[in-house]
Amino acid sequence: MNNSRGRSLWVGIGIFLLAKFKWALALLKWTKFGGTFISMMISLGAYAAIYGWKFGVAIIYLIFVHEMGHLVAAKRKGIPTSPAFFIPFVGALVSLKERPRDAATEAYLAYGGPLAGLISFLPAVALYWMTEDPFWAVVIFTGALLNLFNMIPVSPLDGGRIVSVLSTKIWLAGLILLGIIVAISPSPILFLIIIIGLFTWWNRAKEDSRNAVLSYEKQKLVEYRTEIRRWPALTSTWNLKQTLLADVGATKKEESGKRKRLLPFLHEEERIARDKETMDRHYANLTLNLLQEWEHQPVEYEDADPSKPIPSRLLVAAEQAADERIGQLEEELQHNRAYYVASSSLKWKVLAAYLALAAVLSLFMLYGNHLMKLHE
Repeated sequence: MNNSRGRSLWVGIGIFLLAKFKWALALLKWTKFGGTFISMMISLGAYAAIYGWKFGVAIIYLIFVHEMGHLVAAKRKGIPTSPAFFIPFVGALVSLKERPRDAATEAYLAYGGPLAGLISFLPAVALYWMTEDPFWAVVIFTGALLNLFNMIPVSPLDGGRIVSVLSTKIWLAGLILLGIIVAISPSPILFLIIIIGLFTWWNRAKEDSRNAVLSYEKQKLVEYRTEIRRWPALTSTWNLKQTLLADVGATKKEESGKRKRLLPFLHEEERIARDKETMDRHYANLTLNLLQEWEHQPVEYEDADPSKPIPSRLLVAAEQAADERIGQLEEELQHNRAYYVASSSLKWKVLAAYLALAAVLSLFMLYGNHLMKLHE
């Protein structure tokens, strides 16, 4: 019985945690409410066939309330979401239709899940006191364990999203903790979480390098836009064309002399320099190709007046495309630089809320475990 219960609990954890991988399930949307109800019934039937109706209903209930916590938090922040959609042996999906504006908002949305998860199993405490039925002890323990496990500070778990407003460096500590758990109790699902967590941490660790390259691309676009604006006033493009050809040739020669493999972090500056050289080559080719195409276009005049040339549609379109890309880069850079910025007072509040919720869930997990032992 103990082994069966243990397997059920760990399978429950797997079901719950897989629900966190919303990015991989974003295509699974349905009608506003019909999809939620139908998918819930299908999932309930699947769980009941394996674990029995009582435990199946409990799993559905715990997952549903947890996900509704995210939905309510998103609604309070004015972020639109999709309706909940249940997927048998995977969990439930409530996807965001727009990304949070900053880490503080993301932490708020993430906190709503485990907070609602805590509330979800409190009725089981009262029911146990009234009936002393060991099933309610299992619900208490399972609900606390699922939500406490989800508080581990590793992205994509809610804990990782909550502590991101404090410091994303905490993710590394969470990965180490999860690695210890996997070493003690190997699990493919936990290993998958570690892999995803490593990728998330890696992307965050390289964000400064990525911002440097994005800033350089913005600089090249501004230069490109300035360059094409002066072309209509040129009397000859020969010197310009020769300069661009030389630039293209120089970047190819520099590339051939570089080492082929770069180690992360150890060669980060060299990697940034290589990315910038790639950008130089790209915009040199882009400028040269645009110049050659523009040269072969006839000049149009307003009312056939040679003193009133009509701006080239080709150059106007190129300038508009550059403006659009510059706007996108500015938005992305602003988002990246400001996303994790938060005041000290807010960080202290988030830390206190995180530790308090983790402590309460821990106490209920121990309490539920104690009650189950009484019925062994």
